[in-house]
Amino acid sequence: MGTKTICLPNFEFSIIISSGISSKLISEKLNAPLSASSIRSVMARLEEQGYLHSPHTSAGRVPTDRGLKLFVDGLLELGDLTIEERKNILLNIECVDEVITFNDDDSGSCIDALEKIKNKYPNENIIFCNGGDRNKDNIPEMKVSGIEFRFGIGGDDKKNSSSSLLKNWKYDSEERIWGSFHNFYDSREVKVKELIVNPKKGMSFQKHKQRNEIWLVTQGSCEVMFADEDPNQKERIILNKFDHFIVDEGQWHQIINPFEEECHIIEIQYGDSVIEDDIERLSYYNDKKS
Repeated sequence: MGTKTICLPNFEFSIIISSGISSKLISEKLNAPLSASSIRSVMARLEEQGYLHSPHTSAGRVPTDRGLKLFVDGLLELGDLTIEERKNILLNIECVDEVITFNDDDSGSCIDALEKIKNKYPNENIIFCNGGDRNKDNIPEMKVSGIEFRFGIGGDDKKNSSSSLLKNWKYDSEERIWGSFHNFYDSREVKVKELIVNPKKGMSFQKHKQRNEIWLVTQGSCEVMFADEDPNQKERIILNKFDHFIVDEGQWHQIINPFEEECHIIEIQYGDSVIEDDIERLSYYNDKKS
């Protein structure tokens, strides 16, 4: 028997991203007199505007974070969808074979759904797939017997997880050569960010004239270089999970991630001004150094 893909519409969002959608497929599925060449032209414009991208040269296009945000914003304009409406949307996705509704329990688990699937397919091998932030120690569904559990679907870095996609939609984010950041709160005198520093990357050696900063590591580890007045008199410390560091106004500082996993840092900026232009860089991180 072949593989079945079963969707559970009770969750707040069900997001499925294919490996790429071609203009020919859209032309065949769209109830409109548009040729594949016309659709390619529209998709090229959407790609130029940052809503789509191609994973590689010969692939179809997939939505970017900006494109997904536009899609979710459109759904929110429709208001809350009923379970039946969600079910109908999922059923019209080509890769979905079946949609099962279920009752949430107090923990928000889908134990009821797994029991329904077991009863409906008693002689089949049932695989419950989970994203990178879930494991056998933190999901209540593990108590269901007769189910095969798989973890890390979509990658352990969570870039394709629903929580990551929703965070990119909800908060402004920007890519940097060292990684990326999300803006959680922004006023004239206070700003709160999440910094994500990629492995083997680092920021510039810099200082600010009008603000202080507090860093709290929430995942991974990083190296901090700092100096008070003379930038040639650098000191170095390592920050691990839940360690913090305070950067005073006018103090030279730099974050480096020499390790093998991402480092996540909550940064609180405060002072007379927290504008991005308040920065003096002395040198940039060189990831080519031995």
